[in-house]
Amino acid sequence: MKNRERYIFLALSVLWMAVIFYFSGQTGGQSGSLSGSLAALLHIPEWLVRKGAHLAEYAVLGFFLAGFFGTFPRLGRGSLALALLSGVLYAASDEFHQMFSSGRTPSVRDVCIDSAGAVIGILLMAALSHIRRRRAERREP
Repeated sequence: MKNRERYIFLALSVLWMAVIFYFSGQTGGQSGSLSGSLAALLHIPEWLVRKGAHLAEYAVLGFFLAGFFGTFPRLGRGSLALALLSGVLYAASDEFHQMFSSGRTPSVRDVCIDSAGAVIGILLMAALSHIRRRRAERREP
């Protein structure tokens, strides 16, 4: 079962990284148009949409990474640290990638927001894993 979960979480992580890469590759105009449309639809400031998107997309990535590294029992709680390290490194590489997209610039602030999102996803996975373990312990005689 662990191997199956491992491959599923690995595939989800890589797929989600590709989604993030795609959005980071958009030009400043494309990105601004998308976030501007969403902001108008939701009646909220555009910066909130942009930063909220950073937080949300990395929360999903953090969740998937924590799921992947959590399938290695020998890592113990180190799996959470590896998930966070992977999320932070991907966030930094994502900002670097934006240097090559017209009208986009890298931002240390965005790396911090992305990292905070990864922490949220990792904590959510840790909480769900804890609940799952507790339920399994209750079922055992």
